[in-house]
Amino acid sequence: MCNTNKEVVPARIDYIDVWRFLAVVMVIQSHIFVYSGLEVTLLAPYLDQLDRLGELGVLIFFVISGFVIYSGLVAEKSRTGTICLPAFYVRRFYRIIPPLWLYLSALLLLNAVGIIEISPQQALTSASFLCNMPFPDGCSWFAGHTWTLAYEEQFYLAFPLLMLFVPLINNSLRFGLAIGGLSIASVLLSRTGHLFFGEYLMYFIFLLTGCCCALLPENIISRIRRMHIAVWLVVIALLLVGIGYLPVGIEKQVKAVCYPVLILLMVLGTPTQIKSIAAVFKNRGLCYLGRISYTVYLWQELVTGNYVGWLTFVYIAVVFAFAMISYRYMELPLQRTATLISDELKATAVAASLIECKQDRQY
Repeated sequence: MCNTNKEVVPARIDYIDVWRFLAVVMVIQSHIFVYSGLEVTLLAPYLDQLDRLGELGVLIFFVISGFVIYSGLVAEKSRTGTICLPAFYVRRFYRIIPPLWLYLSALLLLNAVGIIEISPQQALTSASFLCNMPFPDGCSWFAGHTWTLAYEEQFYLAFPLLMLFVPLINNSLRFGLAIGGLSIASVLLSRTGHLFFGEYLMYFIFLLTGCCCALLPENIISRIRRMHIAVWLVVIALLLVGIGYLPVGIEKQVKAVCYPVLILLMVLGTPTQIKSIAAVFKNRGLCYLGRISYTVYLWQELVTGNYVGWLTFVYIAVVFAFAMISYRYMELPLQRTATLISDELKATAVAASLIECKQDRQY
């Protein structure tokens, strides 16, 4: 295709960064109160609900990731008629790999001096984005949370290819119907005893739901973003009811079928037209904390897995401080480098496409 129109860059939705921050807070509280061993008497009856709330944070990350990344790919395809896969993978590499490998290197160093326990094999499993696979040795607590990165990177390894070659994915209605079918398949797999495959498919559904939303017409996106606060509160209430009151077996099935859409509506429909809500979701400080949430997510596992009483919260503060330094001096420079390389790769691809178009016209 020979579309050379000016690229339409999707506008950044700033309050999505705040949702990233809230999502990582959900994960942190779950790790502290449910898994670290820190006992709080008042919270003891609610540990299952707090655990589900932590997983909800991960699911929010998945939906946001699908929406944001696919929006960028859709914009690129609208400009050039295709997607430059090398440029996409370069951006993913520079965004995800260096902070992860830095964290895993620190774990291996701490293991070498006897502070924590993680084997090289376990670290390699996490570094290879395979921590969601049922390997006997697992990934150890300190890298166990990389199961979420495994789902994301396995998804993004294949999905851009599908976007290029499977017409179904380029139509929001057909795409949505396919996701509905996958949700039913996930439930059926789980109910028939294929728990691993049912769960594996379920997590991809959250990423796919975000991707599908990126294909919706602008008028529908605008209507969602102008959602009435009463509807928004009902959506949040439904999620909280599912987390707090549904039995485990039923909640797992509801999660696969209902949660993806509810999370999408909750996040994208945040009614920032209301001043009190805008004061939170358009707060520059909270937006910044959302942008550094990836490093926070990586390193919080270390301090919630090896705590000394209430000092856990001091360690969490240290993690946020470290994430600020990492974001400024490592992640931002790496992202700028990735952007330069990506732009060069896309420019080369566009130039090659133009030459091909001219040759086709000559014939």
